[in-house]
Amino acid sequence: MNFWSGLGVAAVAVLLLAWIVPTYGGRGFAVGMHPRTLATLGAWVMLVCASVLSLLSAIVLIRQRQPFFRLPEPGHLWHQTWPFLFVLGFIVLVDRFPLTWVAPFLIGSLLVILGERRWYVVVLTAVIPAAGLYGLTAHLMRIGVV
Repeated sequence: MNFWSGLGVAAVAVLLLAWIVPTYGGRGFAVGMHPRTLATLGAWVMLVCASVLSLLSAIVLIRQRQPFFRLPEPGHLWHQTWPFLFVLGFIVLVDRFPLTWVAPFLIGSLLVILGERRWYVVVLTAVIPAAGLYGLTAHLMRIGVV
């Protein structure tokens, strides 16, 4: 898994260096440098670290005589996939409905996933931040900031 993760990060770093940073690098200065310089430096660090990870992982796989590509078991594949589907579902909900409506469900479901079983803790922790966000937004709209 480290081998393929390293290759994936290296591919993203190459994409950053070849297209994204030169095209969307921005203007101005950050930390005393041009943003393209800082972004390019970060992409090079990503590329070097990912290449070292892939190289060392390939050496380990060759020494242990293990295959480079092995499909995970179906249960393990689901275990790796459901967090992405969970986040994607809430991204779609936030796109369709106001954040103050979706946030309590997001916070409450995360609490349940993390193991909280007391209903009053889940409800209060889910509702209080959303109510605060709603109150702050309403206040800012009333005074004319938003």
